[in-house]
Amino acid sequence: MKILVAPDKFKGISTAQGVADTIQKAILKQRSSTFIRVCPVADGGEGTLDTVIHMLKGKTYSTSVHDPLMRPHDATYGLSDLPEKNSAFIEMAQASGLSKLAHNERNPMLTSSYGTGELVVQAYKKGARNIRIALGGSATVDGGIGFLQALGAQLISSTHLPKGVAGQHLSLVNEVNLEFVRKNLKELNLTGLVDVRVQLLGEYGSARFFGPQKGATPEMVKELEKGMAHFESVLSRASGTVLKSQRGAGAAGGMGMALLALGGKLESGFDFVSNILKLEEQMRGCDLVITGEGMLDASSLEGKAPVSVALLAKKMGIPCVAVVGAISPNIIWLNEVGISKCYPLFDKPISIDDPRIPQIPEQFQKVVADLLRDFPEKN
Repeated sequence: MKILVAPDKFKGISTAQGVADTIQKAILKQRSSTFIRVCPVADGGEGTLDTVIHMLKGKTYSTSVHDPLMRPHDATYGLSDLPEKNSAFIEMAQASGLSKLAHNERNPMLTSSYGTGELVVQAYKKGARNIRIALGGSATVDGGIGFLQALGAQLISSTHLPKGVAGQHLSLVNEVNLEFVRKNLKELNLTGLVDVRVQLLGEYGSARFFGPQKGATPEMVKELEKGMAHFESVLSRASGTVLKSQRGAGAAGGMGMALLALGGKLESGFDFVSNILKLEEQMRGCDLVITGEGMLDASSLEGKAPVSVALLAKKMGIPCVAVVGAISPNIIWLNEVGISKCYPLFDKPISIDDPRIPQIPEQFQKVVADLLRDFPEKN
């Protein structure tokens, strides 16, 4: 039997490579004759940088930037001459990620995307002109205002704006001047790699839908939505483009909007990584595909890796199953996207401080045993 193991990370618990290796070992322990091809995937969230730079044989660099609360810390970016000359790869999560904050520090009124802008500037100084930013895992709902400030955009307000503007400042900006950015970062091509194609405003937008995940209270959500609407109108005037209606503008708390305002583009992080990995080629000839992520829920349908892997397997006529940390109740679309069965480790989501962490190796062995019973060796 030939199996392709192609999971995403289990956020806060293990990298995609770590999950893939664990599943492979669990399979071989119980069925040593199985041929296994390991291909950890990413979708524009955390882990994208490592996956891409490894495949493209690029080089990583560490530099000091500001975290979401404007504290200095080290972050990594990657350079490569593929897929274009002078390419760079940045993870927003490295500089402005939720993982950089303690749980009680999560507050999108205060968090800024400034550090991600600093990473772009550092990569540009190193010679990068084609910069892709993986937008997953952000701690911010600031419309990219901090990012733009770090690139040199002039923010005009009737009140003083600090270095590292954040969500609370969105409604205070009266005008944005992008000319300095265009003049000093010439020939810069920006692309946002998105794992979720989020609209900017509304019920499923950056503030209302994702704000609570980043620590926003109901009162904060209202303020952020109001501020985002105001800042969008200001930034649309500055860019000459109506930004709120563009799909993906709400990605990473509105960072998608900031990239679009600079003439950048948004593309599926999974599609980009899949092409780099030659995933379809690796899938060809396999009898089963195993994918997975930490939490399978409604947002998984919006371009995240496990569903994208399953859809590709479905297209190729290969059965696909998912090993996940947990699955949201009342998920009824698994078969529709090509996931024939789901094997959760636990009945509720797990986090890095969860007391069930020591049980994870045992749970992997258990669910893999169940999986192999469902998919016996061919005679």
